[in-house]
Amino acid sequence: MKNNSAIAIAILVLTILSLVLVYSVDETADSGNKTKLEVYSEGPIELSAIIRDVKTGDHYKGYDNETLSWMESLGNKRVFSGDGIFVVMDASEASKLRSEYLCDAYIVESMECRVLENHSLGDVKYQRDVLLVKDVKYLGEEIHYLQGS
Repeated sequence: MKNNSAIAIAILVLTILSLVLVYSVDETADSGNKTKLEVYSEGPIELSAIIRDVKTGDHYKGYDNETLSWMESLGNKRVFSGDGIFVVMDASEASKLRSEYLCDAYIVESMECRVLENHSLGDVKYQRDVLLVKDVKYLGEEIHYLQGS
């Protein structure tokens, strides 16, 4: 009887340890693909509006045609902008971030996400990378007050 109890306890302990090991390996692999990004809270903007601005704006003159074609192929997506980046995502992902507009200040939102693709708009006046992301997790925000306010 004692021998059967010891075997059952050993099997139970091994099962629990293997579950913990599988979970920790899965979490480590998953977190390795996450990237922290910062974007401005003024959004989301329709991707079509960004595409239109790139095509017509003087500050995007000389944009990369392949990147623009790729952006057009993404369909109905939402965009948040950051310092040198456009972050493109589905509407459901965009809803995880706050959308706030302020006078005399701006808000920088931190998020963690998985970057699926990264393209550059090329050699333009205000260079930007265009990132397609998913699995957005809101981390927090910082308010930056403008001088003289």
